[in-house]
Amino acid sequence: MEFTCILCGYRSSEPGVCPRCGLPLLYRVDFSKFHRSNLPGVWRYINELPKPSRLISLGEGFTRIRRINGVVIKYEGNNPTGTYYDRGSAVLASVSNNGDVELTFEEDLTRSLALYLSMVGAKVTVSVDSNVDPRDLLILAKLSTRVCVNCVKNPSVDYFDPLLIEGFKTISYELIEQLNDLRAVTVPVERGALALALVKGFMELEDKGIISNMPKIIGVHVGPLKSPIGDQLRELGIKFMGVKPEDTINAVVELAKHSVFARPISASAYVAAKEIHESVAVVSGSPKVKAGLSTKVGRISRNQGLQDVILTRVPKGVPLTAYGVWKTIGEGSLLGVYKALDSLTSRGLATVMVKVVGKKKVKYYVLSYGNHNST
Repeated sequence: MEFTCILCGYRSSEPGVCPRCGLPLLYRVDFSKFHRSNLPGVWRYINELPKPSRLISLGEGFTRIRRINGVVIKYEGNNPTGTYYDRGSAVLASVSNNGDVELTFEEDLTRSLALYLSMVGAKVTVSVDSNVDPRDLLILAKLSTRVCVNCVKNPSVDYFDPLLIEGFKTISYELIEQLNDLRAVTVPVERGALALALVKGFMELEDKGIISNMPKIIGVHVGPLKSPIGDQLRELGIKFMGVKPEDTINAVVELAKHSVFARPISASAYVAAKEIHESVAVVSGSPKVKAGLSTKVGRISRNQGLQDVILTRVPKGVPLTAYGVWKTIGEGSLLGVYKALDSLTSRGLATVMVKVVGKKKVKYYVLSYGNHNST
C-alpha cells in the first residue's frame, strides 16, 4: 500500500506526516474508473477504497439530503452512532487486522470505533479521565470494551488515520451522486480531518473526469481556527469562515425543530450555508439521547453475538431456512436469528436463495465460503 501527500505529491510506503509540508499522508488508491456497487454502506464505493479483508457495515453512509429553511444540508446524524465517524470506522474495521487497539476517549469518535471494532472481535482499551460521563461508560461496557483511567499515552487511532479519511471521503462521492451540480460545500472544522477528506474525495472525482471542477469548500469554525493543518488546507484551496457562538446555538435549536440534532460546531456549517449562495452544508449529528444510543448499541451487540454463533456452528455452503439455522445453533429467538441472518447478508457473509417448494416460495440462507472466517 502506498501513501501520498495530496498537497505536494510526496509518496511513502508507510503512513505518517509529509516531511515536506506537514500534511498527513493518505492512502493512494488506484481505480481505473468510478464504479458504484450494490454493497451496503460505504462499500457502495468499494473500488475506490482500500481493499478490505472483510466487509463490515452497520448501514452507515448514503445519508439524506434535506432542505431546511431554504438551506440544503447533508445530514450525517442518521449514521449508526449519529456521526460521520461511522464511515471511517467501517473502513478501518474492514481493512485493519484484528488485534489490540488502544484509544483515548474522544466522545463521538471513540463510540464509533468501539462499536465497529467490536464487530471484528478486536480487543479495545479506552482511556478515560475521572470526569467521564457515566452514560458513556455504560455504552463502552455494552461493547465489552476495557476501560481504564489515563492509561493510554499513544492511541492506536487518531482523527487523521488514513483509513478513517478514506471513509470520510465517501461524503464527497455521495454529494456528487445525489446532487450532481454542486457549487459549494460548507463543512465544520475543528482539527480539519473531515475537510481534508472532502478535498481528497473531490480531487479523485476530478482526476477521473466525474466532475470538471472541484466545488468550493468553506471550512467553518467557531471562535479562533484551531486546526493543526489550517495552512495546508488553505493551500489546497479551502476558504475559512468564522461564525459567532450565539449563531451556532440558535442554529442547534432551529435544526432540532426539524429533527436534525447537531452539536454547535456541526451546526456552524448550517449557519455559513445560510450566507453562501448555492452551498450545501455537511451537518453531522450527535447522539440524540445518550440512553437511546446505549439501547441501540445493546441491540447491535446482541445481534452480533448471534451472528458469531451462526458463523461458528452453521455449515458453510449448505442452504438452510432461518428456522433450520435456529434449530442448528440451539439458542436465541427465531426473530433474533432472522435479524442476524439479514445482518450477515448485508455484510456479504451470507447469500439468499429462494426455492419453490410446492406452491410456496421458501427463503434459504447460505454462508459464504470466502468470508466465513472474516468476522
